[in-house]
Amino acid sequence: MKAARPGTRLQKADSPRYRILDCAVELFAVHGFEAMTMRTLGDAVGLDNSSLYRHFVSKAELANAVLDRVAGDLLAEIGARFDPSRPTTLDALEAIAGVAGAYFFDRPAAARLMVHWIMSMGATGAGFGVSVPATDTSRPGGRLLALLREWLAEGVRRGALRKHAMPDAVIIMLGAMLLRPATYGHLLASTEPKRSRVAARKAWERELRATVRGIFAP
Repeated sequence: MKAARPGTRLQKADSPRYRILDCAVELFAVHGFEAMTMRTLGDAVGLDNSSLYRHFVSKAELANAVLDRVAGDLLAEIGARFDPSRPTTLDALEAIAGVAGAYFFDRPAAARLMVHWIMSMGATGAGFGVSVPATDTSRPGGRLLALLREWLAEGVRRGALRKHAMPDAVIIMLGAMLLRPATYGHLLASTEPKRSRVAARKAWERELRATVRGIFAP
């Protein structure tokens, strides 16, 4: 039997490691990577420092595992849609973006976490030694972005998608997926307090699909 990896659904929801990662997503999203402390996390999950450090030897290891958790869950949601036996189409790309956008809309802490991670990266790389997933295909984020780049490139070659500088186009699409879910609770509730979450989610999916079409329509 294969060991469970961070970011997969093989972990049991009631396992200590799973609970730590689940809580860490929320705390990193609120405090950012710099300000969130292991003591804060331990208090939140009911573990003392010695117990917590048995699962993660450093905050850097924890931060990497948290990012792998989010990327792995997202890969599980949309990975099968990058089917090499089917041609890349704009409609398929819209559907993928819709699923990914809905994932983050339903998990605003994960969206805020990714925004914090992106903002924490400087000229020397991400804080706490957190590697950039786009350059590491042994990790869920790297595999997901590699699949996306290859899939988009195939669509461009066939003329199904508009040719772009791929890194820029991917970053624009990722930004569209993340920013509204990350700010939903803070902005939408204050500007449109009577709008239901269901209505907001449907509107968000329509807007995201329109954004993707605007970027990639040939």
